[in-house]
Amino acid sequence: MKTCYLAGPMRGYPKFNFGSFKSASEDLRTKGWNVISPADIDSSLGFDPEIHDESFFDDFNLLIRRDIEAVLTTDCTIVLPGWHKSTGAMAEVSVARWAKKSVLIYPSLVNVEDEDILDEAMRLTKHDRQAQYGPPDQDFTRTAAMWSALKGVPFSAQDVATFMICLKMSREQHQRKRDNWVDIAGYARCGSLCNKD
Repeated sequence: MKTCYLAGPMRGYPKFNFGSFKSASEDLRTKGWNVISPADIDSSLGFDPEIHDESFFDDFNLLIRRDIEAVLTTDCTIVLPGWHKSTGAMAEVSVARWAKKSVLIYPSLVNVEDEDILDEAMRLTKHDRQAQYGPPDQDFTRTAAMWSALKGVPFSAQDVATFMICLKMSREQHQRKRDNWVDIAGYARCGSLCNKD
């Protein structure tokens, strides 16, 4: 049985994102994985995300050390949606890579390095960002309304998507990064979702 460390965002999420950790852990265990989850470890220490905050832990460095040691004892790290926006998860992924361990994406279990940019854009716009910002048609419509008020000219939700693509194209000219292409694909999908004609 392979053992994995489950990495993902916690701080800044409702109830420290324990629900996502719990459901992913249960799913992976049914698939034969031995899962080490920081949420489970925190719970075993008496931490309850319903009533506690970060002050429950006296020494944050102990948590960091504990989680890094857990990464090193496993066969691979599996990352939850939003991991790339989490300082802790990014550090855990860096340690796993440094230790030459695989880093897989949940739920597909595709290696992070092998994920196609279109698949990543779909995953981000379908799960991660919708959970944080709401559906694109609502998010981009709100943004368009603010831009319209600010500039005194009408903007549409599709305009927001188009301008964000332009922004990413500009950034790609300055510094070539995979994230720019992922975001371009993601904004194209969002623009399409906003197109109700």
